[in-house]
Amino acid sequence: MTSKDGPKPIADIVKSVFGEIEKGKILSRDEVTSRWKEIVGEDALKHATPMTLRKGILTVTVDSSVWMHEMIMRQRKFLKALQSAFGKDKISRLHFKIGEM
Repeated sequence: MTSKDGPKPIADIVKSVFGEIEKGKILSRDEVTSRWKEIVGEDALKHATPMTLRKGILTVTVDSSVWMHEMIMRQRKFLKALQSAFGKDKISRLHFKIGEM
């Protein structure tokens, strides 16, 4: 990352990122995973795990097509609960994909 005055020291970049996290502008994976566990319950948690959050889209990996279908059927409920917890500006959409968890 460079600025008008040249490259920024890595320490400044790290400090900036952690400052944004502390202000609540960036959600940590642990925050999302913890809330996800409360929202979906233990059974679904074994089969669906939040993996990435980019530009408001939370990508959730599921372990089978059966669970993909189940999660899609319940996604509106999950999205509303996540938005209630973190804000609509933080999580605007859920995306499910089949893969290894």
